[in-house]
Amino acid sequence: MSVIGVSTGWSDLIDPMLPHILSLVIVSWQEMPSPAPNEKEDNITIALCRSLRQNRTARSLPFQIHTQQVELDPMPGEDLGRLDIVFVPMIPREDIYFCLECKRLNALISGQRRALAAEYVQLGMLRFVTGQYSKAVRHGGMVAYVLDGNVANAMSNVEANIRQRHQQLLMTAPGALLVSTVLKDDSRARETHHKRKHDTNTFRIHHLFVVAR
Repeated sequence: MSVIGVSTGWSDLIDPMLPHILSLVIVSWQEMPSPAPNEKEDNITIALCRSLRQNRTARSLPFQIHTQQVELDPMPGEDLGRLDIVFVPMIPREDIYFCLECKRLNALISGQRRALAAEYVQLGMLRFVTGQYSKAVRHGGMVAYVLDGNVANAMSNVEANIRQRHQQLLMTAPGALLVSTVLKDDSRARETHHKRKHDTNTFRIHHLFVVAR
């Protein structure tokens, strides 16, 4: 491991833990009460965070799990943001963490079904790409709450928005949701690759599409 002040050495701590973190999210989602089609996003996220903390597997991981934590040191020009769910390792670095940004898809809002795929991309994925979130690490996460249960439709809508904005997302054309390299056999898992302007490493966003039952 490198010197304490250098982020690259600390960020290596997250990589081998990704399979455990992503699997924990899926299991914890299955153990919590299923949200209603019109449930508010913050309420779902708080319930998921509570389920994560109560899971026995979480207690053996070298992370603290928090919700609504403020990112104190975003990239220049970026606003302070609130991280929906964050896994914080026990190290003396505030910028080393694994963040999950959580968004609803196919939700009922004022009695109307809305895809919300554009919000998923613009208010979720882009915050990682610009460095507002996770600027010192190589991985971030998105959890899509598919509130009507139609994962294929939700993925299709998200991918269509990604393709439309692949340049803004700093992705190789045409832009796509790729099969997860972490959870290869899980149909709910996808990932996207981005070349952020402030980093020579490829940044990976890990997407989990979880279904209301």
